Amino acid sequence: MDRLATIKKDGKLPGGSSYRSLLKAKYGISPITKPANMIAAAASPGSSLIEVGAAPAGFGQTFQWDRKDDKILLAVFLNAADDLGVCIAGLARSDVVEITSASGISSFSEDKGNPTASSFVGLIAVAANAVLGGTGNGEFIPIVNAAESFAKDAFKASNAKTKRRDAFGIDPGSGHKARQEGGFIVTLPEAGGPYYSGDSTSRYIKGDGTRTDENLPAHIPYGTAFFPIHGDAAHNTRTITQDGELYLLPWDWKFEDNAGYYKAFVLIQKGPPLPQVVVS
Repeated sequence: MDRLATIKKDGKLPGGSSYRSLLKAKYGISPITKPANMIAAAASPGSSLIEVGAAPAGFGQTFQWDRKDDKILLAVFLNAADDLGVCIAGLARSDVVEITSASGISSFSEDKGNPTASSFVGLIAVAANAVLGGTGNGEFIPIVNAAESFAKDAFKASNAKTKRRDAFGIDPGSGHKARQEGGFIVTLPEAGGPYYSGDSTSRYIKGDGTRTDENLPAHIPYGTAFFPIHGDAAHNTRTITQDGELYLLPWDWKFEDNAGYYKAFVLIQKGPPLPQVVVS
């Protein structure tokens, strides 16, 4: 599969094993599987990280949850020039996913970032500590800060100078709400893979660029993905209705002139079992 041509044509890539094949092909490195509890020492040793590109200790490109911890907190660093983002695998129906916070500034035109550097995700807390949502857990703060320093250097954050966007797709200088590029998208298991924008307005965020579900681009079915909105915890919290994988990636379709990064904390909790869907 020509990954970039498919992104341009369809605004979507397949998930699952196909996604991991794309990661391997992009970076030319055989995946390395390692325990995910290097930072969150109290976590189950069965969860793992799959690494195909350079990442700080305790991080990788895919997090595989073994579901033995009821609550987990992940830290995600997204390279604005990386079209594959990160994957969180092992989700099940009724799980609750929340983007508890997001930050960072990236540039989306004429800057030289680092398209060969991979985004990365790491497990940083479980159980009661996870619910704190990235604040107040002093034991992992130095490790997350070190990972952020790695991201600043690897993702060329100092080059984020033109068409600047924060993690919510807003120009921090003018307040302009970007529709085609900027910020990041969360693609849910219901989608079966990551989504992208395009060079046609049909793949832009609708309306004035406010990132509500009603303004999802035409090619993204309702309930399959969302864009985080600053300060809107209800919007940034979703209940999963299908087993599968979740993807976080920068919102764009042409990544080579991007620079900078976004940081997000993702809280995942097991929910009550949902009734089985019976097809007659």
